[in-house]
Amino acid sequence: MRNIGTGKVEFFLADGSIREYEGEVEINADRVVVTEIININGNPAGAREINLPKGQCVVFWVPEVYEAV
Repeated sequence: MRNIGTGKVEFFLADGSIREYEGEVEINADRVVVTEIININGNPAGAREINLPKGQCVVFWVPEVYEAV
């Protein structure tokens, strides 16, 4: 199973609503960390990390292709 890469995370809240986060996803023991890039006027200006419990998340990975060197 993958534990790091680019993707989208759906986080299910206690009231039944869903929040979606996109960015670099890292899965630790019982947490999912999403790093979102903050853009201002089209330029990267920073990043924010969101730490979520793994039991309430669904991760959708973006396919990545790596070229052998």
